[in-house]
Parts: sequence; structure tokens; C-alpha cells
Amino acid sequence: MKIFFSELFFELKKNCGAMIGIVFIIFSLFIAFLAPLIAPHNPTEVFADALRLPPSFISGGKAGFFFGTDDIGRDLLSRLIYGSRISLSVGFSVVVISLISGTFLGVVSGYYGGMIDRLIMRLTDLIMSLPSILFAIVIVAVLGPGITNAIVAVSVVAVPNFIRIIRAQVMVEKNRQYVQAAKLFGAGNARIMFIEILPNCMAPLIVQASLGFSDGILNVAALGFLGLGAQAPMSEWGTMLSDARSYIESSPWMVTLPGICILLTVLSFNLLGDGLRDALDPRLKKQN
Repeated sequence: MKIFFSELFFELKKNCGAMIGIVFIIFSLFIAFLAPLIAPHNPTEVFADALRLPPSFISGGKAGFFFGTDDIGRDLLSRLIYGSRISLSVGFSVVVISLISGTFLGVVSGYYGGMIDRLIMRLTDLIMSLPSILFAIVIVAVLGPGITNAIVAVSVVAVPNFIRIIRAQVMVEKNRQYVQAAKLFGAGNARIMFIEILPNCMAPLIVQASLGFSDGILNVAALGFLGLGAQAPMSEWGTMLSDARSYIESSPWMVTLPGICILLTVLSFNLLGDGLRDALDPRLKKQN
């Protein structure tokens, strides 16, 4: 395992985009973990005499509010910093839920085949036939608005991607000689699926997890923008966009700043995902 990760990092170092993504992700994690120490103000603190102040480097701004304030006088820099905590937690939660459930269903579907495979795959096709964000909206509408329900909805939407990827890998691996040897030694189905086969299917799962991280952040932000995700006064980037859309012309910084945060975070994970794909795909290695 140590050799695998050392070789993976060696391949990633060749990819400039992937390294940029890694640097920004590490920076975002640093900001999120140290938010209470870095943020100049409490993200929910209201300054009644500082409504919709522009950034301090623009005429009319104040030194104590570097990125300005929102429509009720809260410091935007502090809310963006604390928002990184929520967005990264959301991405991690979505990936963990969808990865575990999708991997389990994909392994079972690919290994057993037959009626079990048809049942799981038809359910997967049904979910994938619906627009992802629309299906997530329906789930949140049933469960009720909130960050937890938004995470559940986005996770359900993301599960089919993991199922299809792991199922295809398992269908190839289950016919390998090492699997036949494990059966001859009397290994049970559970051991063969999760101890013998699954470790050999990790490469595409790692790539999909990195891409799923960005999708999770983007979709939960979209639900927050529609008022179905995080609720006030939580400083989530999508909710901040929703609250500021009425001031897009008079106070553009209120919309621009959280939008840039979402853009850069999603882009960094996509760059990392592309780099992982290039590093883990042997066919792309040969082309390089």
C-alpha cells in the first residue's frame, strides 16, 4: 500500500493541474480547521452600523471588514472562512455515504449476477434516468429542507455512479485466477468479494471519489441556493449566494465572493480527479 501511494504521488507530480488542485485543497483544509483562529469576527455577529459595506480595498470600505459585509451587517470574510468548513464537510459526507453504499451494491451486483444484478441495475438505471438535481430536489422536498437532508439527497443521486464503476470492475476480476484459487481453498463469498476482489478495484473508486467530492459540494450549494439546503444563519456558500441575489447589481461583491469560493473548490477537486485518472489508467501511462 505504501508503494502504491508513493508511485501515485510520483505520477501526480508530473501533472501540473493535479498539483495545483492538491495545493488549493490543502489550503482549504487549513482554512477550515483553523477557522476560529483565522476569522476576524463571529460569522453570525451583526454590525448594525455596517450594512452592505464594500471590501476594504474599495472606496467606502472599512479596515475591519476586508471583504465587506452582507445585507444585515455580517462580515463576509468570516462567513466565507466558516463556509469552507461546511462545504468540505458536505463533500466528505456525500463521498463517504455514496462510496460505502455504492461499493457494497456494486460488488454484490457484479459478483452474483442473475436476478440480484438485474434488480440493482434497473434501480440504478431508474435513478440515472432522472436529472440529478431535480431528483435531489424531490428528495429534499419529501424529507424537508436542511443541510442533513440535502446531504442525504445528493448522496442518493451519486450512488449509481459508484455502483456502475465497481460492478464493471468486479465482473472482470471475478474470473481471474486468484479468485478461482481462493474458492478452491474454501474462502466464503464475503471474503472473496471484499478481501480478494475489492482491493483490486480501488483505482477507479479513488478517481470517482475525488470527482464525487466536487459534485457533492456543487449540488448541495445548488440546493442551498434554492432554499432547500443549509438554512440561515448557517454560513454556507450556496445559501450566501441565495441571500445576496437581490443585490447583484448594487452590491456585486456579496454574490461574487461565495461564487468564486465554490468555483475554485470544485475546480481543484476536478483537477485532482483528472490527475488521478491519468496516473491510475495504465493506457494513459503508455501514451505518456
